[in-house]
Amino acid sequence: MRQPVTDAYQKIFNGKKKILVVFAHPDDLELYCGGTVARLIADGRSVRSVKITSGEMGSRQEKIASDELLSIREKEDSASMSKLGITSENNIYLRLGDGKVENNLETIGKVARQIRLFQPDLIITHNPQNLVIRFDQNVSWFNHRDHRYTGQVVIDASYPYARDLLFYPEHFQDPQAQSWICTQFLFVDSYDHQDSIFVDVTDFIVKRVAAHAQHSSQYSVKDAQGSADFFTKKWDPENKKNFETFRYVIVD
Repeated sequence: MRQPVTDAYQKIFNGKKKILVVFAHPDDLELYCGGTVARLIADGRSVRSVKITSGEMGSRQEKIASDELLSIREKEDSASMSKLGITSENNIYLRLGDGKVENNLETIGKVARQIRLFQPDLIITHNPQNLVIRFDQNVSWFNHRDHRYTGQVVIDASYPYARDLLFYPEHFQDPQAQSWICTQFLFVDSYDHQDSIFVDVTDFIVKRVAAHAQHSSQYSVKDAQGSADFFTKKWDPENKKNFETFRYVIVD
């Protein structure tokens, strides 16, 4: 039997005041790290959520115009962020096109701007490497193209574009922007990596589920609870605790 895992929250977040979360779509945050974000905010940390797209193509076969769905999904997401405690000024929509994310200079520049404005101590984003995500011996799935490219964009935006002043000098017309170096990252969808760490979110599962369920065009409350059960209970053999999983990366 697998031994109980250790909560890495203090190890990872000790001394960190600002956490930037960059995901491809509304509801990615809740799915991958909703409990961790709720715990961070309850602990007095500042969290900014950046959505690269607004998920306007996620119609689940229903007949609806993409601009109408964009409006619906942003309203749902705003309600979800409020449940988690993320303020409106820290809830950012880049609206770059669902299913159309590219690792190009335009997208890098928009993310670099958020890094320069927010100046995070750590960034949470998608797994930038694997084409196939391996959850365990029996369960795998494709790494969504938008997810994969978002992770790559975050890395490129962090280095060198957010640091070097000659990239996107127009950013500095905003007095809050400054050159910034972030060297610590958490990658989601990294379940079998040697650098995987676990964050205990047992006390925040109810808030995670409530936030996730705000995306009612995509999920029911039952779906949100099932997602929490699936993603967070595997790591405790007796299902007494809930853990969210990340790959922890520190770079020079």
